[in-house]
Amino acid sequence: MDKHSPPGEFVDYEQSKIHYIKKGTGDKTVVFSSGNGTSSPYADMYHLQNEISPHAETIIYERPGYGWSDSTTRSRSINTITDEMKKVLDEASENQSFIFVGHSMAALEIISYAQKYPEKVDGIVLMDGVHPQYASDMESSVPLSIHSTKFLKNTGILRLLSNFEFFQDNLVQGEHLPDHVKNEGISFALDRMWNKTMLEERKMIPENGKQVNKEGDLGDIPLIIFSASKNPMEGWKKSQEKLPKMSKNSKQIWIDTDNHFIHHEKPEMIVEEIKNLLKSKEGNE
Repeated sequence: MDKHSPPGEFVDYEQSKIHYIKKGTGDKTVVFSSGNGTSSPYADMYHLQNEISPHAETIIYERPGYGWSDSTTRSRSINTITDEMKKVLDEASENQSFIFVGHSMAALEIISYAQKYPEKVDGIVLMDGVHPQYASDMESSVPLSIHSTKFLKNTGILRLLSNFEFFQDNLVQGEHLPDHVKNEGISFALDRMWNKTMLEERKMIPENGKQVNKEGDLGDIPLIIFSASKNPMEGWKKSQEKLPKMSKNSKQIWIDTDNHFIHHEKPEMIVEEIKNLLKSKEGNE
């Protein structure tokens, strides 16, 4: 793949390498995790990491199959995905507690981690994050839209379209990105979008949603929920309305948009809430 050198470091996990990007220092760590099918978490979370890293240690986590991380044949069960993330965080940071910031389906691994290790979670920020019940009700079969995108990728049509600026935002939303990061994101989309690991992860979403749903709520872990009020997915808004019930200490902020990638549309709002969480944790020590 014609890409720059990895910007981060690797953790070995069962004969494969998982990549993460760490920036900033401090006794608080903010962890960013992207949704299913987002080929470059580095590009996806670059702007948020840049804004938060002057205030805390930050880590962009790239699951197996994403960014510079190896693909894997390991099960994409929520237990495995959570174990992988724990292994990386244990090695990447000396801090013993984290604020998690996740988009879309990353909510499942973040909630799962908080259920297993509540003492290690200082707070959670979900950006149009999936409700576990909604995930459990999804079809396990891969949608036609994903098959169509994979066809365009495999035939080279996607690479051809990527030469046109109007199409590039379909591959990576790059309004806040420097050109080299946006180009990195486009390159990963062309090479890695809907690889086997991502597809297996997509197929496991309903089962993983059931597992997370079964484990119950988050107690009083601070939970901040950003929700797109016009998200067109059927039943999405109703499921978002239920998310605050997952914690006794929750706050929901509705964004007037149909853009699922609300962290690209309203990054300043998300940055402000992360900073507020960091400040509140300082005050509690």
